[in-house]
Amino acid sequence: MITQYLEYMSKLYGQIDALMIVNKQGIIEYSAMTCDKTNSFQNEGITGKHILEVYPSLTEKTSSVLRVLKTGNPIYDEKQTVTDSKGFLWSFVNSTFPIEYNNEIIGAVEASISASKWKQKNHTVLQNSKKQKSNNSLYTLDNIITKNPLLLHTKEKIKKIAQNNSSVLICGDTGTGKEMVAQAIHSHSLRRNEPFISQNCSAIPSTLLESIFFGTVKGSYTGSENKKGLFELANRGTLFLDEINSMDIGIQAKILKAIEEKKIRRVGGESYINIDIRIVSAMNSNPLKTIEDGLLRKDLYYRLSVIQINLPPLINRTEDITLLTDYFIKKYNNEMNKNITAISEMVEKTFYNYNWPGNIREFKNAIESAFNLATGNTITLKDIPEYIIYPQKSEEPLFREVSKNKSLPKLVQSYEKEIILEALSTSKNITAAARKLQITRQSLQYKMEKYNL
Repeated sequence: MITQYLEYMSKLYGQIDALMIVNKQGIIEYSAMTCDKTNSFQNEGITGKHILEVYPSLTEKTSSVLRVLKTGNPIYDEKQTVTDSKGFLWSFVNSTFPIEYNNEIIGAVEASISASKWKQKNHTVLQNSKKQKSNNSLYTLDNIITKNPLLLHTKEKIKKIAQNNSSVLICGDTGTGKEMVAQAIHSHSLRRNEPFISQNCSAIPSTLLESIFFGTVKGSYTGSENKKGLFELANRGTLFLDEINSMDIGIQAKILKAIEEKKIRRVGGESYINIDIRIVSAMNSNPLKTIEDGLLRKDLYYRLSVIQINLPPLINRTEDITLLTDYFIKKYNNEMNKNITAISEMVEKTFYNYNWPGNIREFKNAIESAFNLATGNTITLKDIPEYIIYPQKSEEPLFREVSKNKSLPKLVQSYEKEIILEALSTSKNITAAARKLQITRQSLQYKMEKYNL
């Protein structure tokens, strides 16, 4: 595989306009761009910074570098248009490869060719690049896979509200797909061809909140530069603010003022800048409880929740598990070049019995994990994460359960259930599991029904 990467990089040699190497944390270790006068690489002076700090218009999902670090899969010829921390717009075609050592991903290297040069010299490949970018574009309503009546109603609601500019607040547990809904709102709106800027508010240190949102003027403090904030970067488009309730109350007041007046002033600046953006925000807690706890201003809540969308947890839409299974099997077959056709009946029952506290994100990760371990065409119990099979498995010895006021019959049943699950997870089928337990197949099936396995 390394040889394949090197061969591809050698084909790009002579055309590369920028080169970047990052470590596994996403910190830039080396970055350079060609100089027009000398036609040689010059250091950009951005080493030591996180890639999202240098290119604030990117997110973990849209950054090719961060996706390669997460998945270990290379990305070939993907067109990417980004805005850097100084407000400059760049358009490149990137090829990004993982750097591995001792079977561990320790970083990534990205070679970039300017989009204009790529179009001139690689017209045919550019068509593939455009197709790939289409696959990696923002989510739409088609990506919301469901037959749940409540969620189907929500999809119809999104179609209607997407055409207007009213603020939207999305509420739902972690992993229910809040950003997917936010992207779908943008994708079906009149702003679809303008920027969609996403920011997790809990990820910003409180000392940087104001400069991140409103930008800075050079000289306003030591080391400051002329830099656009999120409001300017999202101008004419959509600004998605996740975990809005995690922000300091003081900055919440300034954000409310900016939304109402439709203008901002950079930190250290004297003049106001008009903005035209749609605000979509999200939180994973009850907004009224958040207000009561003093974490969210009531006036900001009313301004953000002109329209409120509540997303159900996966446990309340179990009818979607089969649909989601098929969707993710198709997705990872394409990504990992595998031919998995189904999950076993025991895996299906396990999925339906599990409560999925991490919701769709956890479900997706469970399927991805199984793809990495599966050896046949069917995902079996031995392929899925153990915590899903044993959701209440205690790390303590069984005899300590006595102190939890469990009766002897209950303890025996609990222990028997764990033994049966262990046998099922390490056997090819029910017959093999029964043989391992030295009981008849009929007895095992009776006990499986008894424990709802």
